[in-house]
Parts: sequence; C-alpha cells; structure tokens
Amino acid sequence: MADDTAATAAGTMRKAGVGRAVPGSRVLLPLAGIAFACAIWQLTVVVYDLPVIVLPPPWAVATSLSELVRSAAFWRDVGVSLFEFVCGYALGTIAGIAVGALMAESRFFRMTATPVIESLRFIVPFAWIPLTVLWFGTSYTGKILLVAYAVFFVMTVSTARSVMHVDPTLTRVGTMLGMSRIELALRVHLRAAAPAIASAARAAAAVGWIAVVAAEYVGASAGLGVLITNAATSLQTGHVLAGMVVIGLIGAGVSGLIRRLSRSRLDY
Repeated sequence: MADDTAATAAGTMRKAGVGRAVPGSRVLLPLAGIAFACAIWQLTVVVYDLPVIVLPPPWAVATSLSELVRSAAFWRDVGVSLFEFVCGYALGTIAGIAVGALMAESRFFRMTATPVIESLRFIVPFAWIPLTVLWFGTSYTGKILLVAYAVFFVMTVSTARSVMHVDPTLTRVGTMLGMSRIELALRVHLRAAAPAIASAARAAAAVGWIAVVAAEYVGASAGLGVLITNAATSLQTGHVLAGMVVIGLIGAGVSGLIRRLSRSRLDY
C-alpha cells in the first residue's frame, strides 16, 4: 500500500510539473554561476585595491583573452597541447584497459603485476618531468609519455576493479553458452563493466590534461604551459589568467565530449 501511495504521489508531482527543469535552466544556471564568480573576483580587486599586475579584473582578462585568440601563436600552443594530450590519452587508455582486464581475468597476472602497479601509481607524473626532459629534451615524446603514464594507472585500477565486480551470473551464463575465457572477457565482462570504465575515462582525462600542461611549464618549446610561463616572466598577469581560463575550458570540453560519447555508445 505504501508503494501505491508513493507511486500516486510521484505521478501527481509529474503532472504538476514538480521537479521539472525550468526552460533554459541548462544555460541560465551556468551563466549565473559564472557571473557570481566574476562578481566575487571584481569585488576582491576593488576591496583590496589590487594592482593589475597582482590580480587584474575580469574585464582585463577578457581583453587579454581576445588578444590571444587573434594571434597565430596562441592557436599553435593550443594545438600542441591537444596533440600531446590526445596521443598520450589514447596510449594510456588502451594500455590501461588491457592491463586492467588481464589483472581481473588472471589471478597469476594480478599477483605478479599488483606490487609494480601499486608502487608506481603513487609516483606522481610530475616527479618524472626532470627525467623526461633529460631523456627526450623538449620534444613531444616526453609529454606524450607523461600523459600516458598518468592515464594508465587510473584506467588500470578502475578497469580491474570494475571487471572483478561484474555480476557472477553473467559469467555463469556465458560459460553455459560455451564461451571461452577470452570471449567471456571481451564479450561479457568488459561490456558489463563499460559504464564504470567510461566514468574512469573522464577522471583519467582530467589527470592527463593536468599532466601535459604541467610538463610544458618545465620542458617544452610550445604549448599552453609555455604560453603561461612566458606571460608570467613578462609580468603579463592578464595573459596568465587568460591562459588558465583556456586550460579550464578545454578540460571541461574534453570531459563533456567523453561523457557524451559514452552515453551515446553505452546508452546510459
């Protein structure tokens, strides 16, 4: 009876429009959040009477951003950072899913690989930057490998955990249908774990994007990290913050793209 009452209440609320999104809220609410953040930013500048070189107001950063987007060098830096990220992300994701699936499917491999995986994954990618500069100089290779390194461990651990927690009933059904271990892994376990792996892919993208920009601060000749470093050296704080805004926007865009692709492919 309680279930009937709850269902009736839910139906009444739907008819009344309770809980229904306000038209345009997907645009208006984010804009309101941005406006609130800019207002706090501007208030901080005014209250503390901060000079432009310390913290420029929002309009000054917007002006700097408009100057950047009109320059060819800016787009080259964006292209370099995206190239390094995409290559490293693809490499780390593929390798991470493969190793994670092997760890979940093979007890022998899991016991062998776990000490190495658990030890290395706590060494942050930034600790490798001096060595990658020494080994690869300012070439793309070092940054790509750093991104792959950062992404690999997120995907490995998440894939192994997701596959190991697949409903055992699915495994039994697949076995009854005569599937081999490889078929079970590819057609049953990975498919069942796909939504969790897709969520991990978004987290890995954030880690990888942070890694590539951080690596560019130290050992690179082009990229958004280099753009910010050069602007800071020239005391162009507006350009520094504009570069940071671009980094955030690209990161959010990449995360949104992965989420959209995941939902369209996995129907969740």
